[in-house]
Amino acid sequence: MNSEAGGRFSRRGVLRMTGAGAGVLAASMVVSACSPQRKDDGAADGTAARGTDTPVDKLTLALPSSLSSLDISREAGILNYLVAALVQESLLAVSPTGELEPGLATSWKQPDAKTYVYTLRSGATFSDGAEVTTDDVIASIEAARAEGSALAYAWANVASVKATGDREITIRLKTADAAFAWTPTPGTLLISSKAFLTKNEGKVGTAKTLLLGTGAYKVTSFVPDDHVQLERNGDWWGDTPSVRTLKLSFIPDAGTRLVAMKSGSVDGALNLPSDEARSWESTAEVTYTGDRSVVALAFDTAKAPFDDVHVRRAFAYAADRSGMVRGILHGKAEVASTLVSPQMWGALLDESKVKRGYAALPAFDHSIKAAKAELAKSRHKDGFSLDLSYPNSGPQLGKAALALADALKELGITLKVKEVTLEQWIADLVPGRKPLQFLWYFPVTGDPAELTDSYLASAASATNLPHYDNTDVDDALARAKTETDKAERGRLLLGALQDAASDLPYLPLWWAQTATALTKEYVMEEPGAFALVGPWAARVKKTA
Repeated sequence: MNSEAGGRFSRRGVLRMTGAGAGVLAASMVVSACSPQRKDDGAADGTAARGTDTPVDKLTLALPSSLSSLDISREAGILNYLVAALVQESLLAVSPTGELEPGLATSWKQPDAKTYVYTLRSGATFSDGAEVTTDDVIASIEAARAEGSALAYAWANVASVKATGDREITIRLKTADAAFAWTPTPGTLLISSKAFLTKNEGKVGTAKTLLLGTGAYKVTSFVPDDHVQLERNGDWWGDTPSVRTLKLSFIPDAGTRLVAMKSGSVDGALNLPSDEARSWESTAEVTYTGDRSVVALAFDTAKAPFDDVHVRRAFAYAADRSGMVRGILHGKAEVASTLVSPQMWGALLDESKVKRGYAALPAFDHSIKAAKAELAKSRHKDGFSLDLSYPNSGPQLGKAALALADALKELGITLKVKEVTLEQWIADLVPGRKPLQFLWYFPVTGDPAELTDSYLASAASATNLPHYDNTDVDDALARAKTETDKAERGRLLLGALQDAASDLPYLPLWWAQTATALTKEYVMEEPGAFALVGPWAARVKKTA
């Protein structure tokens, strides 16, 4: 969410963006025992906690930021996905661990490189009782493709969408693209009814109109600055969720969130910043799950001062990324060497090839001496001043920015750090809007091309924050789209990352973990990097 982001980023977000925030999108599970403790990557060893089917009348969870819209095509931050994915479904689903699964389509096939055919689930209905038809799916895809939609970028290569049977949809592409297999998933398609979309055009996701979908829950109320409330959808085709009513309270202030937890006003919190999560460990069990998200600085390479690679390198050497991971994130992250986390290559490359490929990436170890030397080679050796904004839902980004600002003072560079609302930050995530921006992205697919195609391809005008343009990178990404051999496709994508790394359009800071907290009464089953890209609340159970 891409990056939301604006919103266009986050699906991928941000996109999917803010950890405050969807994905967009990775979650962890938590439980509290008699003696609350911290668990890391609870699902990694296959011993994830299980709950009971005891009914839960009401569950209240805190979110670290408010939402202005529930429509991910208008505001595509990770928190927007977190809500929307409970209410709406896509043709295909993504498992908590990142595999494609049936959704509103029970089966799918690819007759040729440019054609995808989906067979719709029989008997699936919207929460208003209407049965899902091919017309509804086509209308939802057209809404995602429409001008102004934050999801339009993902559908730009589509030549046609047609009903080719009573319950069959056929999508044909203009050109072959191996990554399209992931497009009809919640990250870039959430299905509503044609009647609802037509009647409420331009008003979907508002406090008055809400959302309509086929998911495990339906929205009953939405107050943009306060909360969203949902109720179990009795017509859902899946297993009946234990939680009947779910309230997601928007509580931006960290101290207020913790007080609410200790007082019993909330039963837990999602997407807690790592530094804040530590303070919850005496009250609830906190679990950290690697979510494949990346935090990076995006340099606008088309404008001064970052059109000079020596300035970009000066920033890279000045940033003490290891110190940020240790001091700000308390070790709950990994220093990033590129945008794509190593865990996203499983379907394409084996671990040894990924390790060798990443070892070849430039390190830019922290060195003020090296930073000064690079700046001295630039056209801006006397320093300069610029701004860097971060969302109020990501205080860890603010702390990292302040640490960088302090280091840059030694170079004669003034970095003015500013906190803004999540909504404003998402709205500003536009190429050319600012010379220096944070990219905070939560992948919602298991394909590295989700990041490479959006953030490195010169043609990706809506998401290419640095205005990056490298012929070799573009060529590798283009070849990867049509490559049918998985290993070769992985080699091309990894090569594109390596070529881009030497140009430094982005300075990756860290690959993060998501922290989630629940009281001892509850557990979220099946945690994983993509646990929030779907009906996550249906997996919340009473502790066994």
